[in-house]
Order: sequence, then C-alpha cells, then structure tokens
Amino acid sequence: MEMGMIQLIIGVWTLLMIFVLCFEDCRAYLKNMVESLIYDLNSLYKDAKDEKGICLACLLMLFITLILLFCCLLFFPLLPLFSVCFVFGKFRNKNGTDDTWLREQQEREENYRRKRNKFKGFHYPGKVSFDFDADTYIYVENRYDESLNRCIRENLDEIKAIFHQNGFRFIYLPQWKPDTFLNSLANLTEERNRDIENFLGSMTTVEYTKLLCKVLHLDWTEMESGIFHFACFIYDSTPGMWNIVRESRFTLYPMLGMTEDGWETFFLDYCAFIKEDRQRSHGGLCMSVVSNLQGGEFYESEGAPQQEFADHEFPIVMKNIAENIKKEIEILKGAGYYELLLHTLGTETLDELKNVKVIPELSRLQITDEFKICLLDYDKEVRMTPLQKTLYIFYLRHPEGVEFKMLSAYYDELLAIYKVLSNREDAEKQKESIRRLVDVTDNAINEKCSRIKEAFLKVADDFIARNYYIVLDRHEYRGEGNKKNSIYVELLKKIMLPRDLIIYPKEISDIEVLVPEERKKVIKEELEEIREQYRALNRLFFDKSYPKGALIEKYTAFINLNPKYYAAYRDRAILYTHIGKYREAVADNQLLITHNERVWSDAIINKAEALFFLKDYDEALKVANHYFAICEKPTAECFRIRAEIFRKLKMSDEYKADMRESKRLRKE
Repeated sequence: MEMGMIQLIIGVWTLLMIFVLCFEDCRAYLKNMVESLIYDLNSLYKDAKDEKGICLACLLMLFITLILLFCCLLFFPLLPLFSVCFVFGKFRNKNGTDDTWLREQQEREENYRRKRNKFKGFHYPGKVSFDFDADTYIYVENRYDESLNRCIRENLDEIKAIFHQNGFRFIYLPQWKPDTFLNSLANLTEERNRDIENFLGSMTTVEYTKLLCKVLHLDWTEMESGIFHFACFIYDSTPGMWNIVRESRFTLYPMLGMTEDGWETFFLDYCAFIKEDRQRSHGGLCMSVVSNLQGGEFYESEGAPQQEFADHEFPIVMKNIAENIKKEIEILKGAGYYELLLHTLGTETLDELKNVKVIPELSRLQITDEFKICLLDYDKEVRMTPLQKTLYIFYLRHPEGVEFKMLSAYYDELLAIYKVLSNREDAEKQKESIRRLVDVTDNAINEKCSRIKEAFLKVADDFIARNYYIVLDRHEYRGEGNKKNSIYVELLKKIMLPRDLIIYPKEISDIEVLVPEERKKVIKEELEEIREQYRALNRLFFDKSYPKGALIEKYTAFINLNPKYYAAYRDRAILYTHIGKYREAVADNQLLITHNERVWSDAIINKAEALFFLKDYDEALKVANHYFAICEKPTAECFRIRAEIFRKLKMSDEYKADMRESKRLRKE
C-alpha cells in the first residue's frame, strides 16, 4: 500500500514536470534557477578551496552528485517523453517567444504611456519657497463636484489605507485639520491668529485650490477635479550649474472618469503607476533629477541615446545666469536687506553698472566675397577655420534654432556651404568632413562652438560678443493629440544677432535654406525607438525569472547596433558577473572606465569584484582602492567587496574595518 502511494506521488510529480516543461516561462525560470545554483556552488567551492573547509566542500559536491545520479536513474524510462517535450518547447520558443515577449513589452509600455498622458504637468520657475512633501497627494477642484466628493467621503478610510500601503499620504481637505502651531512664530495679534485658524479650519477644496494656484502662479481653469502632487525639483544639467533648481514640477491626475463602483481600482492603479514611474531608470514624471554629474554625463548615466549628449553639454546661456541673480536680489529686497545688498555688490560694481549701456550698439556682420567674417562697424575680422565658418554660417541662416542631434537632417545644406568655403579640397574629403560634423556622438560639435565663441571674444567683450556667437535657447512646447498634456523640451542652438545686420555674398545667398521637417521627424522616431529598446532590456534586467544567458544575447545584439550606448555595457557587465563570465565582465567594465570613469565609477568596483573571482587579488585591491579614492560616498556593498579582497590577502585588520563600515551603512 505504501509502495503504491509512493509510486502514485512520483507519477503525479512526473506528469506535472512534463506539463510544466511545455511552457517557455517555466523552462526559463528553471533554467535561471539552475544557473544561479551552479554559480553559487562554484563560488562556494572556490571560496572553500583556499580555506580549511575544503573537505566540507568536497563532501557537499559529492552529496549533490549522488542526488543528481539518483534522479537520472529514477526518470531514465521517461527520457524519450522529456525529449519530445523539450523539442516541442524549443520549437515554440524559436517561433513564438520573441514575438510574444515583444508584444507584451509593447502592450505594457503602451499602457504606461496611456496613463502618463492623462497627467497634467505644471511647472513653477525655480525652487518653490516653501516645502512640499513628495509623498503627499491632495484632492483639488476648481468647481464643486458632488458625486466625487461623496464617493471620497464615504470611502476615505479605505482610500487613505491604499495610499498608506504604498508609502504615500492622501489628503481630503474638508476632513483635514492643518497644524496651526507655526502661526505662533509669525508675531500675529491674537485676533488675527484666530481669524487664520478659523479660515484654515473651514477652508473648502475650491478655496484651497484657488489659493494654491495664486501662490504657484498656476492656471485656475486647468485645475479640474483630480489628485494634485509635488513631483520633484528639476536641477539644471548644464556645466557649472548642476546645483541650481531650474523648476519645480507638479502633476494633476484628473478624476472625472472615476465611478462610485470603480473608486478602489482607480486609486490602486494610480498608486501602482506612481511607484512604477519612480522606479524607471530614465526618470519619470515623479522622479527628481538630482545628480552630481553635469550636462550630457548625467543623461549618459541615465541611459539616453548618445546622439543627445552634445545638446546637453552645451554651455548655459548667460541670460539664465542673470535671471538667477535677479531672483536672489529680489529675495534680498523683499526682506528689506538693502544695506546687505549694497555691501555685497560693492560700490565699484555699482559704478561700473551705471556706465554700461542697457542696449549695446551692435555692428553689422559681413561675410565678404573672400568669405572673411567681419564686424564692419568695429573694423574687426573674426578668424575661423573653414569648418567652423560652415557651422557658423549655417546657424546665421537658421534664426529659428537647430538642436545638435538634428544636424544630420541638414547634411546637404552644410555640405553646400562647405564646398563654397573649401574649394581646394576634393569632393570626398568635403563629404567626410561634414559627415564627422553631423555625427554629434563624439561631442566634437561643442568644441567647434567653443572655438567660434573664442574667436568673437578676441575682438569684443562678452556683453557684445554674446549676440554673435552660438548660444542655447531652451524651448518648451506641448505635445499634440493624445500627448497634448505632455511637456517637451528642445535645446535649440541659435545666434541672437538681428538678421537685418547680416550681409551675405551671392554664393552663400544662392544656397537653399532647408526645412527638413520630415527628416527631423524620422530622427526623433529613431532615437525614441533606440531609447525604448533599451528600456525594455532594462526592465528584463530586473526580472529575476528571465534567463541571464538569453538576456546577455539580447544586450549583445543591442550593443552591436548601438556601440556607444554605454548604459548597456554596464548592465551586460553585471550579467556576466552573475553567470561567472568574469573575463567578459572585466572587459565591459574596463570599456566604461576608459570612456569616462567619473560617470561610470561603479564599473571600477564591479571590475574589482570580477578580478576577485578570477583570483587576481592584488590587481583587485589596486582597482578597489582607486574606486574609494575617487568616490565620495561608497556603499555598503563596495566596502564588503574590498573586505573580501582583504580577507584573501590575509589583511585581517583592514578586513575587519571594512566589514564594520559595511554593516554600519546597511543599518542606515
């Protein structure tokens, strides 16, 4: 009887395994589990080999081998059936997996975009002068909606619980009691203090929303019934200005479509979206863009296409610096600190400012028949190389401004200008020069703009010269169609000089000024497709059930098509380490370090870890120490990795010190 029961259990278990192996997702999970088991055992064996526990490791390996041998003998009669299932599964995998995976990713991304497009974005210039909690969500409305308010009132405790479970806080103003303690710090009269407390206690949602719009300079008509939220501060990403808040971002998610029967689903979906949005590596609606990296370096670390870096590396226009100074002066004036303001500026600066003309007298700019660039009224020549002149004349002809990433759309126009300026070069050399100019992935375009700026600063001071050289003009616009609530940014490059002051020779005037809108649209779509391909890979990177070997193949295919997408090398290096391909991990990490060790400082410690597994302990310590020398805030894991290296090198004091620090950081 007992033997029959055992046979029945084995039979059911075997049929279940056969059934499971017919499905690609289950096979992938089992494969990944086996890979992880082999990797862990291999690491344990390597660790134990050099220690006194070698006997224990050998016994463990022998025990596992005996178990595997027993399983093979037990299921040997079923081998043909397993083979059929495997072939069947492999066939399905070959024909359907990629399409299914791609379709699922596309549907998931489309669902994300559909929800994201429902959000309204609001932007306050600079940093809001009072604190907002990024985890607090407030119901607002510009007109009273009885059905929505009744639905929230009747289910308020459950709604608050949903937000609380996700680490958020929901506020419904009619049942919210504000803290009036801070009123005592304002030196108000007792009567005035009582009036304010009564006002705060009796404030309706519409009144609060109206006050909020007044303080934040928001459009009252845009504040339809919905969830209002402080999303983040957006920090300036231009060189030297990274610690300045460019704007404060708020979002509003309309609730007009919510029904009394569907309120729970509505709030659950909202909280789930916010959590997903915050976790996205590229930064979402509700993720603060704060980094010690500058310009294009920040966007590179976030996994943006290389074609966009040059636009972000472009120096900030001086007008923006002046605006920031103006805001700080207004704060001092508003607080009545006139004496401090005068003392800070100094009498010499004030005397100099008195003598500066607000509107400078600008000279006409002539491009002569010999293609010299002259400031006629200053009697000055601005010297540039033919390629610099080509870029400069191109921007003179495009007062609307052009982003660097769009320069390839103007290839024919740039080539036509360059042919006129460099008639001594052969045709192929001219084409190659322009091809390099429009390939902005190496950021050489910014160097040419710097040389152009230097050329003008040699003949005029910056107050005048800034009207002549190429500057940044940040332009915001709303999307179209179902993306009309989305805010997009163009980092346009342009020359501010009035075009009636420019004199062209006939050979330049005869060249057609291109307006390649279709080609620019194609470039945008191509960049978005590349970005989306990486995002899909990055999501799989965090999917523990997806086979790492298969994912490495996908990353490799992506890198072959986009060899300068450095974030993909970072992910692949980590995957290589996970499956025990340490030499490949060292190679990918070294590529990142050689490219820019400041941006990819994590690649240094990752390389040290891979060298540790290769048993090159001396080199691993050298690399790890370099990481600690350049990294301001090493993590607990970094200390643990170096501690393990110290342990192998028998440096017990150093090992103990790093392990203590690792444990301390983990507790924090």
